[in-house]
Amino acid sequence: MEVRISRDVLLSGVQRVQGIVEPKGAMPILSHLLMSAEKDSISIRATDLEIGTLGHYDANVIVAGAVTLNARKLFDIVRELPNEEIHLKKEENNWITLKCGKSKFRLPGLPSEDFPPLPDYSDQSLLEFDGKILKEMIRKTFFSVSPDETRQALNGLLLEAEGDSVNLVGTDGHRLAMISRPVKSNSKTDEVLTFLLPKKALSELLKLMEDDDAKMGFSSQENHLAFICGKQIIVSRKIDGKFPNYRQVIPSDNTLKAKAGKGDLTSALKRVALLADEKSKMVRFEIKKGSLTLVSDNTDLGAANEELAIEYDGEEVSIGLNAKYVLDILSAIEGDFVTLNLKDQNHSCLFTVADDDQYKSIVMPMRL
Repeated sequence: MEVRISRDVLLSGVQRVQGIVEPKGAMPILSHLLMSAEKDSISIRATDLEIGTLGHYDANVIVAGAVTLNARKLFDIVRELPNEEIHLKKEENNWITLKCGKSKFRLPGLPSEDFPPLPDYSDQSLLEFDGKILKEMIRKTFFSVSPDETRQALNGLLLEAEGDSVNLVGTDGHRLAMISRPVKSNSKTDEVLTFLLPKKALSELLKLMEDDDAKMGFSSQENHLAFICGKQIIVSRKIDGKFPNYRQVIPSDNTLKAKAGKGDLTSALKRVALLADEKSKMVRFEIKKGSLTLVSDNTDLGAANEELAIEYDGEEVSIGLNAKYVLDILSAIEGDFVTLNLKDQNHSCLFTVADDDQYKSIVMPMRL
């Protein structure tokens, strides 16, 4: 194999696989990427056996062929090279020579035929997303995914498509985020389509959608899901398990509504949370007519409270909430104001924004 390629193009391709390769796994080849050259382009592939990615890039192919190289080391090298054409050539015993300007490197490779194949996937899109919309949906729900690896069904987001509308939902059992947006559906069934999207695949998707105008196709085949964006493909194994019935968690009778400035609430909550219990992160929200007082009272660390003006004209209510969970929501929402929809101290708090009734976040209460 022999290839000449733009340094920036190669850097982009190698950078895209860094989150997928397994640098210290049991199989050394999983720390490598597979680079294949044919006609006027190269493809770069990486996998950890759960998720795989494939990208195609323009190149001047002198001799077709394939090589595997350590993905991290190649990235470190290409990142430091000058912005000149890179010349890659495969030598005997899978060694690779890389030249750029006056720099020259020799790198060991592994046999390309040993590289795991990409799982079979369908290139027929079930759903077609506007890249900007899908990016927003992931960003506004991803924070609620459970970090607990033993709760497999909660280790990703629920994608639920019905007609020309799609829901993305995440929960860890203590909080929930849900967003609904339009989608182009190519499904030939009227049934609701449901898929569990792994969080690692979602992280890679966010990196892939750099161009807000990009279109993202989504397909499903047997045990694998595929996301296709132009010349870039991400294939992921589906998550097994049953996602909880999230609809029964969304409160419908939280009639106490307190409207606060997002910026003021964020700043005040960050300050008061500094003295919250380090494990529970609980801050007490004391709401009365015209004001919200945030209180953290930790006998070991000290105490803090801060009052801010809000729009509220209901009965007095107090509720204990995890400050980190609330801050995650505040950083995800857009707009200048957020509404806390409450019932009492024993029921969950529903966070909404005035100009988007298709986005909801819920935080469960903590014992005061």
